[in-house]
Amino acid sequence: MDPLFLGGLVLALLGIIIATIIDGNSFAPLIGPSSAVLVLLGALGAGLMAFRKADIGSLPKSTVKAIKGDSLDVQTTITQLAQLAEVARRDGMLALEARLETIEDRFVRTGVQLLVDGVDEEVLRDTLEIEVAATDDRHGIAIAFFKSLAGYAPTFGMVGTVIGLINMLGNLSDPSQLGKGMALALLTTLYGVMFANLLFNPVAERLGRMNELELAAMDVALDGILTIRRGASPRGVIERLESYLPPSERIGVADRLGKPGEAA
Repeated sequence: MDPLFLGGLVLALLGIIIATIIDGNSFAPLIGPSSAVLVLLGALGAGLMAFRKADIGSLPKSTVKAIKGDSLDVQTTITQLAQLAEVARRDGMLALEARLETIEDRFVRTGVQLLVDGVDEEVLRDTLEIEVAATDDRHGIAIAFFKSLAGYAPTFGMVGTVIGLINMLGNLSDPSQLGKGMALALLTTLYGVMFANLLFNPVAERLGRMNELELAAMDVALDGILTIRRGASPRGVIERLESYLPPSERIGVADRLGKPGEAA
């Protein structure tokens, strides 16, 4: 799990706990399993209704990925493409076929396979751009799902509050229970807001940011593959692709290939 995700959640909960202690309040009124069940199941049910079965299939994987914080390693991709450019320039494009099994990134492997197949540059670009767009669409579904949960959670919090108020108003014969009933009713609203802003919205934001990073990494890989297709040297590939990186992350030809004198 990404420490930032867990740390942020702990920090937010800590704020609530400290504020409660400072005010001298009790935690007991803030605990309501029935309110949590109503908000979570209600939001999840409404969210599932808004999407197709095919859209939901990849959600568990996307959720775990967002929490773990997995992201593509652009540095590894640049170094690998430079090494492939070296092979292509020295032994020809067909020689790249022997390197296909060593490429873990599916997108890069697809691009290199197209290089081996000798497809036109326009076809190569179109094929990989379709893959980029399809990835964006798949990630967009997961992002939209969690945003929908963030929208439904407060709504079901209000539903729980209204239900609680109706039950309270139907039992006015016992005035001693009015305060307890009101507190329990408002607790559901609190849970709705908390689940939306401590869980669903942060996960949606993380997925959105990770999608941006993955698409940026795919753009770097696409540019590198096209540069190899044009017969660029390893130095040319590295210098071009490192221009996508901030200066502090640019390693250079020597460190990537171990050849300070690599020809241009």
